[in-house]
Amino acid sequence: MTRNKDIDTLLRHMDPATEAPPARPQRARTDLEHVLSHDPSPTVRATTTAHRDGSTRPQPATPSIRRRRAVVLGGLVAATTAGLFVVPALAGGDAAFATWTASPVTLSGQDREDAVADCLASNEDVGDGMYAEDLANSEVAIAERRGAWMTVVLTGADGFESTCTTDASAPWFDKGMIGSIGRLGTDADPTPRTLKPTQLGTGMIMNEPISMAAGRAGEDITGITYTSITGEDITATVSAGYFAFWLPGDELQDASDGGSIVTVTYRDGTSETQELSF
Repeated sequence: MTRNKDIDTLLRHMDPATEAPPARPQRARTDLEHVLSHDPSPTVRATTTAHRDGSTRPQPATPSIRRRRAVVLGGLVAATTAGLFVVPALAGGDAAFATWTASPVTLSGQDREDAVADCLASNEDVGDGMYAEDLANSEVAIAERRGAWMTVVLTGADGFESTCTTDASAPWFDKGMIGSIGRLGTDADPTPRTLKPTQLGTGMIMNEPISMAAGRAGEDITGITYTSITGEDITATVSAGYFAFWLPGDELQDASDGGSIVTVTYRDGTSETQELSF
């Protein structure tokens, strides 16, 4: 369905002939006029973010329209994608992570293609396009689904990494993305049985906290499990030398300083605990 058709469908859905009259009709008319006249192109000003190696890299600041917040979760630059319109709440979206699952499903087919395309598009303007070539040459290390939520990890030369988590059930004009992007060189390369997180902490998406961990996994590591404070086992995706997992809430807020314990399974079937930390 084209975006014009989407807009037509939504505006018909909002037709007062088929819906109850709004409690604030003037506000509704103002919002609708804003949707029809607003230029969706964000205005971005350059800022910088400090990183664990002492360097600074540019990141996008808040544009003139509403953004979904994404924060630096580790040694990479935060990346965000803007909502296209400022409109009243409409149908769609996974409120409060209601569909989230502790065990991921590997994305395939059209779902995988859509998730990767969204991640590429969300990051193409970061730092005035400074990662455009990295993105164009990147490979997909991880593509997973947890309920309505899709996570993609793109990788490339010189330690390039881009991570995106999005709500696939949200309407296209109101999607949010949380993730990170940057290059870490070879310093983050792990030994066969170690983990080197590049993203670890808590951010916000759709005004809800989300705790995330992602990074490099040694070649002997085949599985990772994190046990939440409520006792739930969260299964990480481990693929192509990378790992990723996330859960709703802010329990990894201080993980980058104090570390967080995970259970790691190795190729020979043995397992042990490791601490995730920078």
